[in-house]
Amino acid sequence: MKFIKGLKTVFIFFWMIYSALCSLALADDGSIPFSPGEKLRYSIYAAGWRVGYQTIELKSIRKYNGIDVYMVKGLSRTTPFVSIFYRLNDDWSIFIERSSLFPLRIEKDWQEGKKEGYYVYEIDQQEHIVTLHNISGGNTKTIEANNTVFDIFSLIYYYRVNHVEFESSYTFDFLETKSLRTVHFQNEGEVEIRVPQISRQKLIAAQKLKQIGGIGIEIYVGTDNLKLPLKMIVPSILPRKKVIDIEFYIDRYYPGKDQKNIPAVYRLIKKK
Repeated sequence: MKFIKGLKTVFIFFWMIYSALCSLALADDGSIPFSPGEKLRYSIYAAGWRVGYQTIELKSIRKYNGIDVYMVKGLSRTTPFVSIFYRLNDDWSIFIERSSLFPLRIEKDWQEGKKEGYYVYEIDQQEHIVTLHNISGGNTKTIEANNTVFDIFSLIYYYRVNHVEFESSYTFDFLETKSLRTVHFQNEGEVEIRVPQISRQKLIAAQKLKQIGGIGIEIYVGTDNLKLPLKMIVPSILPRKKVIDIEFYIDRYYPGKDQKNIPAVYRLIKKK
């Protein structure tokens, strides 16, 4: 039961890193590596069992307070079986400034265990202030930041365009449910990994990013022009100080309507 309850923390860390990981840089081939319509999905496993999934979709480009933004939708779900013990059902809407790729507004409609609510985060990146509106609770809270603020979804798009900034280490403030946490990651260089939905035999080149301190999260990002997060490992503490690795693998990829030069390896991912 402690392990099932611990899934909430695991999903939050996934939201943090995949939201793991100014002027707009370009991808290796000289183009922005995403466009509206692109959708990513990840399956989540514990001890070989599938316990949930996460989807991220770039829905559109629109205006927010007169600023051009990317509108991103995220979903976090436990499987039907796991939901018997602990239900996670979160819907996200993220407004990412198109020029800087910093998040400006985040809406979270959430159900976690027996609790639920609706939160709106307004982020002033210049003043380093987050205003949390608890819509369901009817109150507002101001949170001060020390660094640029990211959620997991905005971090994904920022990294894919500005990955050079992560060549050694990178520090940012992660937006938690009601607070912020400063997070540090180290780039440990190129490795080869297996992604089951792509191929159980073929190894895929990836950059390994590892958390400095904390629980030691590992993120593996493709080295091709798309810079997709392919895999993540999150250690989870069990009773009697035992540790189990929660593993996240990309299992669906749908390119956006304007995307070009899609590596052939991603066409091997099964689509329903």
